[in-house]
Amino acid sequence: MAGVTDIVFRALVRSFDSSCLLATEMVSSRGLINRPQTRLLDLSVSEHPVGIQIFGHEPDVMVDAALIAQEAGADFVDINMGCPVPKITKGKDGCALMREPELAGQIVSAVRSAITVPLTVKFRLGWNNESICAVEFAQMLETSGADAVTVHGRTRQQLYSGVADWELIGKVKKAVSIPVFGNGDIFAPEDALRAVEVSGCDGVAVARGMLGSPWLAGRISRLFETGTAGQAPSCVERLIVAYKHSAGLCRYKGVSVGIKESRRHLTHYTKGIPDASVYRAQLARVSSCDEVSTILADLAGKTGGEQGRSDFLFAVEKYNFENSEHPAKRDCDSKKSVKPPVDLVAVSPVAIP
Repeated sequence: MAGVTDIVFRALVRSFDSSCLLATEMVSSRGLINRPQTRLLDLSVSEHPVGIQIFGHEPDVMVDAALIAQEAGADFVDINMGCPVPKITKGKDGCALMREPELAGQIVSAVRSAITVPLTVKFRLGWNNESICAVEFAQMLETSGADAVTVHGRTRQQLYSGVADWELIGKVKKAVSIPVFGNGDIFAPEDALRAVEVSGCDGVAVARGMLGSPWLAGRISRLFETGTAGQAPSCVERLIVAYKHSAGLCRYKGVSVGIKESRRHLTHYTKGIPDASVYRAQLARVSSCDEVSTILADLAGKTGGEQGRSDFLFAVEKYNFENSEHPAKRDCDSKKSVKPPVDLVAVSPVAIP
C-alpha cells in the first residue's frame, strides 16, 4: 500500500510474523529508472522474505526496473496490475492493463526472461462488471511466465465498495496451476479462514486490514498453523505499538516528515478503543514524538487505569533507550571534542530490567 508499507511498517509486521511474505510500496518503473537510489527500495536484513512491487506499462522499462529491484535484494518482484486509483490508471498502468491483456502478457514475458527471482502479479476481477476477465487474465499471466498471482475480488469500477467476490477468485484458482493468493475484505483471522475455504486459494494477501493492525498477519498465520489465532493485543499493547510506529517513522524519515505520516497511522491504531475519539483529534495534530507519547499515555490510563499508563510509559522508555545512539558511535570532530575519561566503547550502557 502506497504510503503505508514502508520499511518501518514492514519491520513491525515482521516482529509479529517471522515468515509471511512482505512487499514494498509500489514503485513507478520509469521513476525507478530515473532515480534508482530511491529509499522506497530500502530493505532491512531482518525482513526477508520481501518483494519489491513495481508498476508501469512499457516492457523495456519494466525489465530495467525489475533488474534494479532484484539487485536491491528483492526475494521476488511483484507487478501491480490491480491498482484502481485514477492517477495510476489514467494511462496504461495498474488495473488499466487488464484492458490490454496482450501488452500485460508482453510485460510479464519480458520481465520473466530478465530476472532470476520469482515474478508475481496482482490484478482485479476486471475493469467493470461488464468486463470480468480474471480467469482468462490469470491464464494468460501463467502462460507468460508468472510464478504466482494475487487476485483482488473487486473490479476497478468498484474501487473498495461492496464486498470481495471470493467465489470468483476460486474460479481463478481452478483455472491455473500456479499459486493463487486471494485479496479483499481480510480484517480478522477468521476472514482469512473463510476466504480460503470458499475459494480454495493457496493463501491470502492482506492490505487495508493491516492498517493500525500490523499483528494481523501473525494471527492469521497462527490460525492456519495451529487452529487458533490467539489473543489480539490489548488496548494498551496496541498503543505501545502505535508509539513505536510513530517513533520509527521519525527516526527513519526525520521528525518533519515522520510525524506527519504518523498522524493517520495513529488514528487507525486507536479505532475501536473506548472513548478514543477525543484523543484521535489530538493525534491528528501532533508535531513531535513527545506529544504522541503524552497523548497515548493519557489514553492508556483511560483504557487501562494507572497500571495501563505505567505499562505504556515503561515500554516507551525501554524502546527509546534501546533505539538511542551510544555516545561513542556519534560522529564528531576529534580536534574539537573533549577526550572522555574512560573508553566509551568498552563501557556498556546502563541496562533496563
